[in-house]
Amino acid sequence: MDEVADPITTARLRLSGRQVLRLKELWSSDSLERKAIIGVCGSTTAKGVPGIDFVASVHAVSDKLIELDQVPSEETHAWLAQKQKRQSLLPIIFHHVGEKEDSQAVQLLENLMKCSSRLGLIVQIKPTGDMSGVLVRDGEVQPIDTIIVAGPDIIIWSRDTAFSTESNDLTLRLEQSFGSKTSRIVSSLRVGVVGVSGTGSPVAEMLYRLGVAEITLVDDDRIEEKNLGRIYNSSVRDAEERRFKVDVLGDAFRRNGLPPRIRKIAKKTYDPEVIRQLAQCDIIFGCMDTHAGRLLLNKLCTFYTIPYFDLGVKLEADGQGSVSAVCGVVHYLQPDGSSLLSRKAINLAMIEAEDLRRTDPDRYNQLIQEKYIKGAHEDRPAVITVNTMIASMAMNDFLARLHPYRNNSNAEVGSISVNLREPLFMTEEDGEPDEGMSRWVGLGDITPILAMPSLA
Repeated sequence: MDEVADPITTARLRLSGRQVLRLKELWSSDSLERKAIIGVCGSTTAKGVPGIDFVASVHAVSDKLIELDQVPSEETHAWLAQKQKRQSLLPIIFHHVGEKEDSQAVQLLENLMKCSSRLGLIVQIKPTGDMSGVLVRDGEVQPIDTIIVAGPDIIIWSRDTAFSTESNDLTLRLEQSFGSKTSRIVSSLRVGVVGVSGTGSPVAEMLYRLGVAEITLVDDDRIEEKNLGRIYNSSVRDAEERRFKVDVLGDAFRRNGLPPRIRKIAKKTYDPEVIRQLAQCDIIFGCMDTHAGRLLLNKLCTFYTIPYFDLGVKLEADGQGSVSAVCGVVHYLQPDGSSLLSRKAINLAMIEAEDLRRTDPDRYNQLIQEKYIKGAHEDRPAVITVNTMIASMAMNDFLARLHPYRNNSNAEVGSISVNLREPLFMTEEDGEPDEGMSRWVGLGDITPILAMPSLA
């Protein structure tokens, strides 16, 4: 990122909930005056209009407070150098608000940047806990547009929405239910929906009606006749013309003329460019039915510190004209929390089978015939009523993270599942962090992307 010469038109920063808790612990251990905490960030960029969209994600923070008005010690430089040893990470400074402290923070950052980067970030923390910040690049300072904390609650500070009191007919009911602040936050978000068929179609529809700023639709499949019963806005003509699902949904949204910008990506998720485009999203909804695809999104949201909602539906027939299972689950995954693997929502055997099907179809079919692989090739049936119900559960969980309204705290809700045969709703907590996944938090763009040689 430090080689980019184009102007940066938007700058955003992301932290995990656990990182914010760590900052609070450090601040509480000493006087706030003239103190700072340093850290390192990964980053990613995308071509915008007219310049660069820049996103930084915090990878690590130091465990020591340093003097804001002094030259960084050898120990501080050594910590920074050790963190930057393998990756091109950017320095970041956290300090408490004060006019004098602002200028001292810029000087401290420039001292840290001399040997490592042309870019760095400064975050001011107010007594209320609110955050704002600036990006420092070649001596030039510009505000950070949005700071997002991906914890049990999704906390967002945005320059665009901080002082806005405007509303319109589209968002009025949302304001009445969840407050005008929630409506303003939603209207500033860039949201990715990966998989726009069973659950993805109603998720995209609801996001569009809620008035998010931008929706990125990702799916490389085309409409077929068998899809018409479960994809919103699809038609027989779309199936006859074999149109891409993202085109069908995206074009329908654009015809409706509501505010959200629509971006359509008719490619597989296993594409470095698709991953970089999704990395620009503030929130991601995964509506995929493969274990490998869901793991990929889990890793993507970890590397780029993105709150991730994973949706799953299970319907199984008993072979006698009835059903043996009608259930669904919404997992909310924090970047440095538990993973789909540690929650046992996906398993490595299925991932290996699906990867083999994608990379070596002939060998995969041979193993199927030899019965080494079972079940990975079967299409799962889906019903629009169940899909829409699970999509609604995900959307209400999403809104609860922005504007807590449940009797239980969001920290107590890691997943929500429903069994319609009982019927029964259940919640489970996040669980212990997945240490294997947590080491990637906030690394941003690395080589190979997502530490996956197959994507090199």
